Amino acid sequence: MFYCSSTSAVSYAKGESVDKGTTSANINNSGTMMLQLCNKSVVLYRWAAAVALTKLDYVAVAAFSTNIKNEQLFPEEINILYDSKCNVCKLEMDMLARRDARLHGSRRRIKLTDIESDKFDPNDPVNGGVSYAKGMSAINAVYQDGRVIEGPQVFLKAYELVGLGWLFKFTEWPVFKTAVEACYNIFAKYRTNITRGSSLDDLILAYEEKKEREQAVCTSSSCTTKR
Repeated sequence: MFYCSSTSAVSYAKGESVDKGTTSANINNSGTMMLQLCNKSVVLYRWAAAVALTKLDYVAVAAFSTNIKNEQLFPEEINILYDSKCNVCKLEMDMLARRDARLHGSRRRIKLTDIESDKFDPNDPVNGGVSYAKGMSAINAVYQDGRVIEGPQVFLKAYELVGLGWLFKFTEWPVFKTAVEACYNIFAKYRTNITRGSSLDDLILAYEEKKEREQAVCTSSSCTTKR
């Protein structure tokens, strides 16, 4: 669509002669003005789009952060599953708990769960799906997001949270890592023989038999036994 000046348009409407050079100049001027207006409109549109996208990104990030926060299983950073009937294990966990309380007060970094407690529920997401047998075979810990670690990694993380990570830092060095894991696996296999006077297999069997008896008692009643 072409636009002419008002003078040219009136003259043309009256049938008066209009200088072609003047008309062409007016048309060129109008075209230049329209082009400038279009360029300004494009710039304004791009600015508005950028602002809108920035706001959308902010909302998306905020929503994502909220979802992550809502998906945390517990306020502490990790939940350590331990055997309270193992005196050595309990002594270490008590030490970590005291230091955690001293350093962080009510905002604890470590949560402790006793797998020998009658309240222990392996099906609870807080416990990461770790069964009694798995928890007794090696020390396990669960992160806020449900990830599970075990063995030397648990000690490294726990001691880092109470400011003593340097004590276990060497366990990550390649030259020591394999040896540390091998030694821990041997210790874990015979731990209960040393600390509880019973083999790991015997304790797991006794636990399963106990749960079966509890289940049998509950079969004819309304109670539900958590395995």
